[in-house]
Amino acid sequence: MKRSFLIGVAAVIGLLGVAATSHAQVFIRAPFVRVGVGVNDGVSVRAPFVNLYVPGDPQPLYGPYYTPTGQIYYSRTPIIYGAPPPVIVAPMPPAKEFQPPVPQPVPMPPIKDDNAPPQPVQPVQAMTLEAFAKSFQPKAGSYELPLINPLTKQPTNVRFTLPEGTPKRIHTNRDSIEFVYGLRQWVRIEFDRDGAIVTSR
Repeated sequence: MKRSFLIGVAAVIGLLGVAATSHAQVFIRAPFVRVGVGVNDGVSVRAPFVNLYVPGDPQPLYGPYYTPTGQIYYSRTPIIYGAPPPVIVAPMPPAKEFQPPVPQPVPMPPIKDDNAPPQPVQPVQAMTLEAFAKSFQPKAGSYELPLINPLTKQPTNVRFTLPEGTPKRIHTNRDSIEFVYGLRQWVRIEFDRDGAIVTSR
């Protein structure tokens, strides 16, 4: 019995190596040992205290095949190399007929008549000190504008210059307006019956 068991084990070792490439069914029978090898059935071994079944590979591997990068691979289905599939090219749409752009008339600049009378200049409306303080946006620069003299009630042309920066406050009195930039920096416009006096520091 021991000899039969050793024969069965040796047969299993030998047949397992060729099981993947075998294309026929092989049966080995010995006392107390049965070995069967087949492509679809795999390998089965029956012996005392041994019951082994190794499933086979029903589909053989085809190859080797090579990828464009040189790698090797196998496939379960054979790859048939033939002509590449036809390339379907869509027809080009018909070219549109060229239409030249329509010329646009160039606008002519207005003709200036030197003999025409000059247009009247609209005078700037003179404001009171209160209205001027509310509407004026103080920025650095020189100004010339008419203000109503609070003493004579007549428009008075005033010229003044403001420094860089924004005034901290605008102080208005009955006859003066003052732009205060700091403790010792200001621009003051005062009115008397003779006109406007501008002082700055």
